[in-house]
Amino acid sequence: MLKIQKIEHDIRQFLRGNADEANVKKYSRYFKEGYDPYGVAWEKLSPKVDQWFDTCKKELSSKEFLTLCDHLMSTGKYEEASIAITFMVKLRGQYNKRLFNTVGKWFEKYVTNWAHSDIASHSVLYFFLSDKVVEFNDLFSWTDSPHRWKRRAVAVTLVKDFAKRGSVPQALQVARKLILDQEKVVQQGIGWLLREAWKKSPQKVEDFLLKWKDQAPRLIVQYATEKIDKEKRKIFRRG
Repeated sequence: MLKIQKIEHDIRQFLRGNADEANVKKYSRYFKEGYDPYGVAWEKLSPKVDQWFDTCKKELSSKEFLTLCDHLMSTGKYEEASIAITFMVKLRGQYNKRLFNTVGKWFEKYVTNWAHSDIASHSVLYFFLSDKVVEFNDLFSWTDSPHRWKRRAVAVTLVKDFAKRGSVPQALQVARKLILDQEKVVQQGIGWLLREAWKKSPQKVEDFLLKWKDQAPRLIVQYATEKIDKEKRKIFRRG
């Protein structure tokens, strides 16, 4: 425990020593859900994260490492959570189902903004899928979560998937499950996913949208149809 406390102390000492109120003001407008940072620029923080990760690998057991990450996630400070998520990115070669569930708990308890949600989805969750550590159904089960950021993560993870091997049927399965979700951040995620799926299979996605256009939140349809011709977009308006 003393080793964990020392590393935490070193991290927070650096963050406090490099805090910049100008950066806080600069980026706060992007976080409507709330934002509690030190204001440390990532260019300055990134080399230190690499150093701390190497220290953790040498000095901490796997259990202690995850305890440290949980502590960093739990404080609500933006950079501390960013460090924990980056540590998880660097652990890719050690991914297993237990770590997948750990990340799931982070989404339930600690993730509170779109940036951490989307970074963790694209840079962590995606690789649990692509490396076949978990199956699609493991991720899909998150659509039943009462936690909005966990539900959003399902859609955003599959967005990354479309860059290489995205499955339109899987995208539509997720969209069908969450199409009536009342949370704005989830609606944005679903709209984003449908927009990417449309690029691969326009007809299937358009048929889906036509079926749901009178029930789905307008925000989902707006995001999903952004790349469709302006005139054609009119058919997706509510009747």
